[in-house]
Amino acid sequence: MKDMLEQKIPASCLKVAEFSDKKQYTEATFWEKLRVRIHILHCKHCYTYHDKNEQLTALMEKHEFKLLSKSEKEDIKAKLSL
Repeated sequence: MKDMLEQKIPASCLKVAEFSDKKQYTEATFWEKLRVRIHILHCKHCYTYHDKNEQLTALMEKHEFKLLSKSEKEDIKAKLSL
């Protein structure tokens, strides 16, 4: 299924999606960020993808998430396996 989708999406859009994801995790280089900006100026689909990615990043940074400790996870697993 994934291969079918990738065949319909241009290679440049796949690269831009990859760079956009890297940008979300602050792993993108200057040139990758620039390539995203230039590409989304003329590609509506990539613009939408990038915009939603930016919104998700903003939400994740806005909220503080409490992670479970290892013992809490084990307690939950034990309760679920009953």
